[in-house]
Amino acid sequence: MNDAVLSPPPVGQPGGPKVLLEVFGCQMNKLDAELVVGALKRSGYDFTDRDEEADAVLMVTCSIRDQSEHRVHSHLGALEVAKRQRPDLAVGVLGCMASREGEALLRRWPGLDFVLGTRDFPTVARVLDEVRADRTRVVAVDGSPQVSEERSIEVRPQRSRAFLTVMRGCDKRCTYCVVPNTRGVEVSRPMEEVLDEAHRLVDDGVVELTLLGQTVNAWGRREGRSLGELLERLEELDGLRRVRFITSHPEEMDDPLIDAMGRCRKAGLFLHLPPQSGSDAVLRRMARGYTADRYREIARVLKARIPGVQLGADVIVGFPGETDEDFEATVRLLEEVRFSQAFLFRYSPRPGTPAWGRMEDDVPEDVKRARLARLMALQHAIQEERHRSLVGTRHEVLVEGVSRRDSSRLFGRNLAFDRIVFEGDPAWTDSFVEVEIEESTSLTLAGRPVGAPAAAAR
Repeated sequence: MNDAVLSPPPVGQPGGPKVLLEVFGCQMNKLDAELVVGALKRSGYDFTDRDEEADAVLMVTCSIRDQSEHRVHSHLGALEVAKRQRPDLAVGVLGCMASREGEALLRRWPGLDFVLGTRDFPTVARVLDEVRADRTRVVAVDGSPQVSEERSIEVRPQRSRAFLTVMRGCDKRCTYCVVPNTRGVEVSRPMEEVLDEAHRLVDDGVVELTLLGQTVNAWGRREGRSLGELLERLEELDGLRRVRFITSHPEEMDDPLIDAMGRCRKAGLFLHLPPQSGSDAVLRRMARGYTADRYREIARVLKARIPGVQLGADVIVGFPGETDEDFEATVRLLEEVRFSQAFLFRYSPRPGTPAWGRMEDDVPEDVKRARLARLMALQHAIQEERHRSLVGTRHEVLVEGVSRRDSSRLFGRNLAFDRIVFEGDPAWTDSFVEVEIEESTSLTLAGRPVGAPAAAAR
């Protein structure tokens, strides 16, 4: 299954209609998939990871990058063929791609039965029932701004870790981004509602929470609050050991949040804070709302007030109008800030973004590729240097499971979100282990466990 994240499949109602659920894209989509699973379980559905067993195939989709949409269309093509052999198979597309394309998806794919937008997936069980009973075709992409966050607490890929949505939507208008059109306006969940869900997750064995939002550090701003207040309240929660949050916008890094990150011992030492470019001219065309020097100042303050904090980046090369000088400014930003990890992309026009039809994609593809290769080489060297400096140090690692690349090793992450592999017993999954780093590459740290694992999940 492409990008499936709920594996092994969640247990539903034995004997109920079987659903194959596939998830593409970001962490928000993964949590939305968990909410979908909970809704379907409550309505009597079961789950499978085998195409031939499925009574329904549902895809939670992404529109951020072209590649994700191509993969969904490719899968829909394969399902067209499957439905000729199994006409009762129900097929649904949910999420960002559904919101962006809507009825056009049904017109393009006769075998597609329903399309549910990002604010409509709480209705998935009712719609799936209708489709299977009446063979109707449904488009629902105009849901309420306030999405129901009702979930089955036990439905999550790992016992010790969980995602928790604190807000949805985005009011920024970055010219390269489709999210405001697919996720809608910014809506923050009330503090007490978030805390209640956090309590229930921790009571069920969660020790690490990742707070999610399209611009997560804008949580509560309309109510005059700061995400820092929420971090302080979560700090008081017995049994919770770590709190992370993604993705943040530089414009929303207020002093109360930075101070709370410095005070809270549970706050992770990694902050995904995308600069997107190091050129002021490009940042203006992107409508990011800050300058490169302002970004540098934010990074300086974070590192001064939060010892050991690491920053993660998203960077786009080849944005319309990007000159050699603009690109060199981005190179300098990476050299100066020294991100612990970075996601680097070539710009490609996306329908539904403010740039679509207004900004000429005027940087040649070979130039984009050359610039991307240079940034990747630079970031590789930065990460390699930092990782070498960690050899000989010890880290508390929350074990996530067996390494996919080397089944003889376990892997997990420290407070700074570094990936660390080491030899150990698979039974240590969901435990904390102290690991001494012995080797490093640009992507991974490797070490040996020191002492016995300490149980994490209850």
